[in-house]
Parts: sequence; structure tokens; C-alpha cells
Amino acid sequence: MHVHLPKPLHGWRAFVGEVGIIVLGVLIALSAEQAVEVWRWQEKVAVVRKSIMGELANDRARWEVNVSNSRCALREIEKLDRWAQDGAPPGTAPHLSFLPAAQGFFWMHSANWSLAISSQALDHFPVEEQLAFASLYDGIAHREVDLEKASDLMERVLSLIPLAADSETRRDLRVAFGDLKSRVRTLVDNNGYMERHFDTVGVKPDRADFAADLARAVCKS
Repeated sequence: MHVHLPKPLHGWRAFVGEVGIIVLGVLIALSAEQAVEVWRWQEKVAVVRKSIMGELANDRARWEVNVSNSRCALREIEKLDRWAQDGAPPGTAPHLSFLPAAQGFFWMHSANWSLAISSQALDHFPVEEQLAFASLYDGIAHREVDLEKASDLMERVLSLIPLAADSETRRDLRVAFGDLKSRVRTLVDNNGYMERHFDTVGVKPDRADFAADLARAVCKS
């Protein structure tokens, strides 16, 4: 049994040409759609990268102020500790020019990073860049814990100072001094680590976001 295929109206050559035009049109349409998709992701990645870099620039500025403030805080804590060790005579407490205002450190932020993770935009970043950002934000998260604990200890120390005439309270105060010095030194000791990770992603400090608040607690020496 022979099957006779119908002949195209204008011949096989014309038919193949028409199919080729259709296939080419489909390929062009798909390529154009893909190009538009790539452009959209490039635009989104650029916006996300800019937002992350802006957040990190602000974080680096806050971190630098916190480290500077920590050094001032350590000097005042040492003076207070010696005063308590000498028996904390009433009316002889060292003048605190910095510590009362410094009990609230400048907090750092990671909201833009969290948004970037949930938006899938990070999948379009180079892997090395993703890792560098992730490592830096992990460091920021750990420093936030240290900052919060140091702030809580500063508040405790300041609440105990007026009661230091009592020997039991004075012992509590000296324990609090020890804990506070340890926590604040942790911030200072981690400065090199944080600076290296900020440098890795090319972040420069930007104080514009909190410049108006700097007068409340900035180490002058």
C-alpha cells in the first residue's frame, strides 16, 4: 500500500522556506524575550547591589564610631573600677564625660540584605560576591549581639554607681565592670576582622544617615 503525501500548493521548496521563516520568527521572539528577561534581572541586581552597598556604608560608619566610643568607654570604666577598688568614697566618683551618653551604641542594619535574600536577586550575583556579602553580614549580626550586651552592662553599671557606698553593691559593681570591660574589648578586638570584610566588598563609610546624632556620643580623643 502506498501513501501519497499531499504536495504543497507552491511546491516543496516554497514550503520549506515558509517553515524556515516561521521557525526563525519563533527563535527571534524567544531570543528577544530572553534578552528582555536578562535586562530586567540586570536592572534588579543593580538596584539590589546599590541598596546593599548603601546599607553597608552606613553600617561601616556606625561601626567605626562604636569602636572609637568603645576605647573612650574603656578608659572611663578603668577610672571607675579604680575608684570602686579604693572603697568608692562618697562624692569622689570620677567625672564621666562620655559613658552616660554612650550607653546606647549606634546599631547597625541588615534589612536590605534580608530583602535581597527573599527576592532571589542574589542568585544573579557572582558567587564570590554572594559569599563576601554573607560573611560580612554574619559578622555584623555577631557584633550586634556584642553591642546589645555592652549597652545592657553600661546601663547596669550606671545604675549601681550611686549605690557604691554599700560594700555588697560595690562588689556587684566591680563584677559588672569586669563583664563590661570584657564585652567592650571584644568590640575593639574585632575591629580588624570587620575592616577586612568591609574592604573585601569595597565599602566606604557614610555617616550621612546619622550625622545629626553624632553629637550625643562621640569619642573626642
